[in-house]
Amino acid sequence: MNTIVKIKYENIDQSFDNSGWFNATEAAKRYEKKPLMWLRQRDTVEYLCAIAHSLNNKYAFLEHFNKIIELDGDSAKSQRKLLSLAKQTGLVKVKNGSSENGGGTWLHPKLAVAFARWLNVHFGVWCDLQIDNLIRANQAPPSVQDMIRLMLLPSASTWEKRFPDSYYKALAKITNTKFNNHVGGSPAIFGDITNKWIYRIIMPKEVLLEIRANKRDGEKMHQWLTNGGEQMLSKQINSIEVIANSSTDYQDFTARCYQAFPQAKGQLRLVMVEQECVV
Repeated sequence: MNTIVKIKYENIDQSFDNSGWFNATEAAKRYEKKPLMWLRQRDTVEYLCAIAHSLNNKYAFLEHFNKIIELDGDSAKSQRKLLSLAKQTGLVKVKNGSSENGGGTWLHPKLAVAFARWLNVHFGVWCDLQIDNLIRANQAPPSVQDMIRLMLLPSASTWEKRFPDSYYKALAKITNTKFNNHVGGSPAIFGDITNKWIYRIIMPKEVLLEIRANKRDGEKMHQWLTNGGEQMLSKQINSIEVIANSSTDYQDFTARCYQAFPQAKGQLRLVMVEQECVV
Protein backbone atom coordinates (compact mmCIF):
# COMPACT_ATOMS: atom_id res chain seq x y z
CA MET A 1 0.00 0.00 0.00
CA ASN A 2 1.31 3.46 -0.84
CA THR A 3 1.28 6.52 1.41
CA ILE A 4 -2.10 6.84 3.14
CA VAL A 5 -3.78 10.22 2.98
CA LYS A 6 -6.55 11.09 5.46
CA ILE A 7 -9.22 13.46 4.13
CA LYS A 8 -12.19 14.57 6.19
CA TYR A 9 -15.73 14.22 4.85
CA GLU A 10 -18.23 15.87 7.19
CA ASN A 11 -15.58 15.79 9.94
CA ILE A 12 -14.93 12.04 9.58
CA ASP A 13 -11.59 10.78 8.20
CA GLN A 14 -11.65 8.89 4.91
CA SER A 15 -8.51 7.06 3.78
CA PHE A 16 -7.04 7.12 0.29
CA ASP A 17 -3.60 6.23 -0.95
CA ASN A 18 -1.70 8.45 -3.36
CA SER A 19 -2.84 6.35 -6.33
CA GLY A 20 -6.51 6.84 -5.50
CA TRP A 21 -7.25 3.51 -3.79
CA PHE A 22 -9.94 3.93 -1.15
CA ASN A 23 -10.61 2.29 2.26
CA ALA A 24 -14.15 0.99 1.73
CA THR A 25 -14.45 -0.54 5.21
CA GLU A 26 -13.80 2.81 6.86
CA ALA A 27 -16.25 4.63 4.59
CA ALA A 28 -19.06 2.09 4.92
CA LYS A 29 -19.02 2.14 8.72
CA ARG A 30 -20.80 5.49 9.03
CA TYR A 31 -23.59 4.18 6.78
CA GLU A 32 -23.85 0.92 8.78
CA LYS A 33 -22.84 -1.17 5.78
CA LYS A 34 -19.94 -3.45 4.85
CA PRO A 35 -18.01 -3.74 1.56
CA LEU A 36 -18.84 -7.44 1.21
CA MET A 37 -22.54 -6.50 0.95
CA TRP A 38 -21.69 -4.63 -2.24
CA LEU A 39 -19.06 -7.08 -3.52
CA ARG A 40 -21.50 -10.02 -3.45
CA GLN A 41 -23.97 -8.32 -5.78
CA ARG A 42 -24.09 -9.71 -9.32
CA ASP A 43 -24.13 -6.27 -10.95
CA THR A 44 -21.07 -5.28 -8.94
CA VAL A 45 -19.04 -8.38 -9.82
CA GLU A 46 -19.98 -8.14 -13.50
CA TYR A 47 -18.73 -4.55 -13.42
CA LEU A 48 -15.45 -5.64 -11.79
CA CYS A 49 -14.96 -8.34 -14.41
CA ALA A 50 -15.60 -5.87 -17.22
CA ILE A 51 -13.06 -3.41 -15.77
CA ALA A 52 -10.47 -6.18 -15.32
CA HIS A 53 -11.03 -7.18 -18.95
CA SER A 54 -10.66 -3.57 -20.12
CA LEU A 55 -7.57 -2.82 -18.03
CA ASN A 56 -5.74 -6.14 -18.31
CA ASN A 57 -7.43 -7.90 -21.24
CA LYS A 58 -8.50 -10.73 -18.92
CA TYR A 59 -11.65 -12.19 -20.44
CA ALA A 60 -11.55 -15.29 -18.19
CA PHE A 61 -13.17 -13.34 -15.36
CA LEU A 62 -16.27 -12.69 -17.47
CA GLU A 63 -16.41 -16.37 -18.45
CA HIS A 64 -16.21 -17.35 -14.79
CA PHE A 65 -18.93 -14.83 -13.93
CA ASN A 66 -21.25 -16.25 -16.61
CA LYS A 67 -20.97 -19.67 -14.94
CA ILE A 68 -21.73 -18.26 -11.49
CA ILE A 69 -24.93 -16.55 -12.60
CA GLU A 70 -26.33 -19.95 -13.55
CA LEU A 71 -26.55 -20.64 -9.80
CA ASP A 72 -29.34 -19.48 -7.52
CA GLY A 73 -28.47 -15.85 -6.78
CA ASP A 74 -29.56 -16.12 -3.15
CA SER A 75 -27.61 -19.29 -2.41
CA ALA A 76 -24.58 -19.25 -0.12
CA LYS A 77 -22.55 -20.94 -2.86
CA SER A 78 -23.33 -18.17 -5.35
CA GLN A 79 -22.54 -15.43 -2.82
CA ARG A 80 -19.25 -17.10 -1.89
CA LYS A 81 -18.16 -17.50 -5.50
CA LEU A 82 -19.07 -13.91 -6.36
CA LEU A 83 -16.99 -12.56 -3.48
CA SER A 84 -14.06 -14.81 -4.41
CA LEU A 85 -14.19 -13.70 -8.05
CA ALA A 86 -14.32 -10.03 -7.01
CA LYS A 87 -11.07 -10.46 -5.09
CA GLN A 88 -9.41 -12.35 -7.96
CA THR A 89 -9.81 -9.39 -10.32
CA GLY A 90 -7.04 -7.50 -8.49
CA LEU A 91 -9.35 -4.53 -8.00
CA VAL A 92 -9.97 -5.37 -4.34
CA LYS A 93 -7.31 -5.59 -1.63
CA VAL A 94 -7.86 -6.76 1.94
CA LYS A 95 -5.40 -5.73 4.64
CA ASN A 96 -5.52 -6.96 8.23
CA GLY A 97 -5.49 -4.54 11.13
CA SER A 98 -7.41 -1.48 12.24
CA SER A 99 -8.42 1.28 9.85
CA GLU A 100 -6.05 3.62 11.74
CA ASN A 101 -3.20 1.39 10.55
CA GLY A 102 -4.52 1.01 7.02
CA GLY A 103 -6.51 -2.16 7.65
CA GLY A 104 -9.73 -2.97 5.82
CA THR A 105 -11.01 -3.58 2.30
CA TRP A 106 -9.42 -1.24 -0.23
CA LEU A 107 -10.96 -0.62 -3.65
CA HIS A 108 -9.32 0.39 -6.93
CA PRO A 109 -10.10 4.03 -7.89
CA LYS A 110 -12.24 2.72 -10.78
CA LEU A 111 -14.45 1.06 -8.15
CA ALA A 112 -14.21 3.52 -5.30
CA VAL A 113 -16.61 6.03 -6.79
CA ALA A 114 -19.23 3.41 -7.69
CA PHE A 115 -19.02 1.99 -4.16
CA ALA A 116 -19.23 5.45 -2.60
CA ARG A 117 -22.33 6.23 -4.66
CA TRP A 118 -23.90 3.00 -3.40
CA LEU A 119 -23.37 4.34 0.11
CA ASN A 120 -24.54 7.90 -0.58
CA VAL A 121 -24.73 9.89 -3.83
CA HIS A 122 -23.25 13.08 -2.34
CA PHE A 123 -20.42 11.08 -0.79
CA GLY A 124 -19.80 9.51 -4.20
CA VAL A 125 -19.40 12.91 -5.88
CA TRP A 126 -17.00 14.00 -3.14
CA CYS A 127 -14.91 10.83 -3.55
CA ASP A 128 -14.75 11.36 -7.30
CA LEU A 129 -13.21 14.81 -6.77
CA GLN A 130 -10.69 13.57 -4.19
CA ILE A 131 -9.48 10.71 -6.38
CA ASP A 132 -9.12 12.98 -9.40
CA ASN A 133 -6.98 15.39 -7.37
CA LEU A 134 -4.83 12.58 -5.96
CA ILE A 135 -4.13 11.11 -9.38
CA ARG A 136 -3.25 14.52 -10.85
CA ALA A 137 -0.84 15.21 -7.97
CA ASN A 138 0.75 11.81 -8.59
CA GLN A 139 1.70 12.90 -12.12
CA ALA A 140 4.11 15.59 -10.88
CA PRO A 141 7.92 14.95 -10.90
CA PRO A 142 8.83 12.25 -8.30
CA SER A 143 10.55 14.48 -5.72
CA VAL A 144 7.74 17.04 -5.85
CA GLN A 145 5.16 14.25 -5.70
CA ASP A 146 6.62 12.97 -2.45
CA MET A 147 6.58 16.40 -0.80
CA ILE A 148 3.03 17.13 -1.95
CA ARG A 149 1.74 13.74 -0.81
CA LEU A 150 3.37 14.03 2.60
CA MET A 151 2.26 17.57 3.33
CA LEU A 152 -0.87 18.41 1.33
CA LEU A 153 -4.42 17.13 1.07
CA PRO A 154 -6.08 16.90 -2.36
CA SER A 155 -8.54 19.57 -1.24
CA ALA A 156 -9.01 21.91 1.71
CA SER A 157 -10.36 20.47 4.96
CA THR A 158 -12.90 22.16 7.22
CA TRP A 159 -11.46 25.22 8.96
CA GLU A 160 -10.21 24.64 12.49
CA LYS A 161 -8.32 27.10 14.64
CA ARG A 162 -4.61 26.28 14.36
CA PHE A 163 -2.98 29.50 15.54
CA PRO A 164 -3.62 30.15 19.27
CA ASP A 165 -4.29 33.65 20.59
CA SER A 166 -1.03 33.43 22.53
CA TYR A 167 0.82 33.32 19.18
CA TYR A 168 -0.73 36.59 18.02
CA LYS A 169 -0.18 38.23 21.41
CA ALA A 170 3.51 37.35 21.14
CA LEU A 171 3.65 38.91 17.65
CA ALA A 172 1.87 42.04 18.92
CA LYS A 173 4.51 42.37 21.64
CA ILE A 174 7.49 42.42 19.28
CA THR A 175 5.81 44.52 16.56
CA ASN A 176 4.36 47.11 18.96
CA THR A 177 0.85 46.48 17.64
CA LYS A 178 -2.38 45.26 19.22
CA PHE A 179 -4.20 41.97 18.95
CA ASN A 180 -7.97 42.37 19.29
CA ASN A 181 -9.09 38.79 18.65
CA HIS A 182 -9.18 39.56 14.90
CA VAL A 183 -12.01 42.07 15.37
CA GLY A 184 -11.70 44.49 12.46
CA GLY A 185 -8.82 42.44 11.06
CA SER A 186 -5.28 41.86 12.27
CA PRO A 187 -2.14 43.89 11.57
CA ALA A 188 -0.75 43.03 8.14
CA ILE A 189 2.63 42.29 9.65
CA PHE A 190 1.16 39.24 11.43
CA GLY A 191 0.46 37.65 8.06
CA ASP A 192 3.91 38.57 6.77
CA ILE A 193 5.64 37.02 9.77
CA THR A 194 3.49 33.90 9.55
CA ASN A 195 4.24 33.41 5.87
CA LYS A 196 7.97 33.97 6.30
CA TRP A 197 8.71 32.23 9.59
CA ILE A 198 6.04 29.54 9.63
CA TYR A 199 5.08 28.41 6.14
CA ARG A 200 8.32 29.16 4.28
CA ILE A 201 10.26 27.29 6.94
CA ILE A 202 8.17 24.11 7.03
CA MET A 203 7.38 23.94 3.30
CA PRO A 204 9.60 23.79 0.22
CA LYS A 205 8.70 26.44 -2.35
CA GLU A 206 7.16 23.81 -4.65
CA VAL A 207 4.65 22.89 -1.95
CA LEU A 208 3.79 26.53 -1.31
CA LEU A 209 3.25 27.08 -5.03
CA GLU A 210 0.97 24.03 -5.15
CA ILE A 211 -1.20 25.39 -2.33
CA ARG A 212 -1.41 28.87 -3.80
CA ALA A 213 -2.32 27.47 -7.21
CA ASN A 214 -5.26 25.52 -5.77
CA LYS A 215 -6.35 27.58 -2.75
CA ARG A 216 -9.63 29.42 -3.17
CA ASP A 217 -10.46 32.82 -1.71
CA GLY A 218 -11.28 32.51 1.96
CA GLU A 219 -9.35 29.27 2.45
CA LYS A 220 -6.32 29.26 4.73
CA MET A 221 -3.15 27.41 3.90
CA HIS A 222 -3.32 25.26 7.02
CA GLN A 223 -6.61 23.77 5.75
CA TRP A 224 -4.60 21.97 3.05
CA LEU A 225 -2.17 20.24 5.42
CA THR A 226 -2.12 16.50 6.09
CA ASN A 227 -1.81 15.19 9.64
CA GLY A 228 1.96 15.21 9.23
CA GLY A 229 1.88 18.76 7.89
CA GLU A 230 -0.29 19.89 10.81
CA GLN A 231 2.24 18.47 13.27
CA MET A 232 5.04 20.41 11.59
CA LEU A 233 2.87 23.54 11.62
CA SER A 234 2.10 23.25 15.36
CA LYS A 235 5.76 22.72 16.20
CA GLN A 236 6.82 25.76 14.17
CA ILE A 237 4.08 27.95 15.68
CA ASN A 238 5.31 27.03 19.16
CA SER A 239 8.91 27.79 18.20
CA ILE A 240 8.08 31.23 16.79
CA GLU A 241 5.92 32.06 19.80
CA VAL A 242 8.78 31.21 22.17
CA ILE A 243 11.23 33.32 20.14
CA ALA A 244 8.82 36.27 20.05
CA ASN A 245 8.18 36.14 23.79
CA SER A 246 11.91 36.12 24.50
CA SER A 247 12.73 38.98 22.07
CA THR A 248 12.96 42.64 23.06
CA ASP A 249 11.68 44.06 19.76
CA TYR A 250 11.08 43.17 16.12
CA GLN A 251 14.73 43.58 15.12
CA ASP A 252 15.81 41.26 17.92
CA PHE A 253 13.09 38.78 16.92
CA THR A 254 14.27 38.78 13.28
CA ALA A 255 17.87 38.19 14.30
CA ARG A 256 16.89 35.31 16.57
CA CYS A 257 14.79 33.75 13.81
CA TYR A 258 17.65 33.84 11.33
CA GLN A 259 19.86 32.23 13.94
CA ALA A 260 17.30 29.52 14.69
CA PHE A 261 16.39 28.87 11.03
CA PRO A 262 19.50 29.45 8.89
CA GLN A 263 17.72 28.02 5.85
CA ALA A 264 15.82 31.33 5.66
CA LYS A 265 18.98 33.33 4.96
CA GLY A 266 18.27 33.12 1.25
CA GLN A 267 15.08 35.09 1.79
CA LEU A 268 14.92 38.88 1.72
CA ARG A 269 15.33 40.40 5.16
CA LEU A 270 12.58 42.93 4.45
CA VAL A 271 9.05 42.32 5.66
CA MET A 272 7.14 42.40 2.38
CA VAL A 273 3.57 43.48 1.71
CA GLU A 274 1.08 41.04 3.23
CA GLN A 275 0.13 38.07 1.08
CA GLU A 276 -2.13 36.25 3.53
CA CYS A 277 -3.12 36.80 7.11
CA VAL A 278 -3.65 33.42 8.75
CA VAL A 279 -6.22 33.06 11.54
